[in-house]
Amino acid sequence: MLVASLSLITSQVQNGGRARFLSVTSLAIEELPAVVKEDVEKFLEDHPRSPAARLRPRIGMVGDIWLAFIGPKLQPGTSGLGPTPRDALEDFNRPFMEPLISRNGLEPD
Repeated sequence: MLVASLSLITSQVQNGGRARFLSVTSLAIEELPAVVKEDVEKFLEDHPRSPAARLRPRIGMVGDIWLAFIGPKLQPGTSGLGPTPRDALEDFNRPFMEPLISRNGLEPD
């Protein structure tokens, strides 16, 4: 569902082959409204070694979908989407964690 949302959002903001945020206001975590910032900081505090805690992505919205992303454009691997900022951060962490999860606790050959 979120991958489909990412594709839809990306296709809606395509311009000349380069994705840009046309109607997204994104903020650094430090600039978020207090109630949102508190929830985001609590998530990062609870997951201090996560990619989101280390990279501190920008947070924004498109419609009712929250975004967490790094870099100048929305793209898979450096973006997370969700119905809340916390969900967007969890989705942001997922691509970084997939190699660890896919090993299922087994040592590499």
